[in-house]
Amino acid sequence: MKILAWLTEIFLNTFGITRPRPEQERTAQIVIGGFLLVFLLLIASLVTFFVLHGQTSTAR
Repeated sequence: MKILAWLTEIFLNTFGITRPRPEQERTAQIVIGGFLLVFLLLIASLVTFFVLHGQTSTAR
């Protein structure tokens, strides 16, 4: 949960979005942090796929 809180803090500070109310903070962390975490994992997966695919296709 700490990584979601950290990602949410970075996102809110970077884009200057209004902070959620204290009772909505946990929900905002799950939604915003979850989307950011999924996005970062998707990018890492795509980069890994293309790097590995590029290595195998040039070896043929």
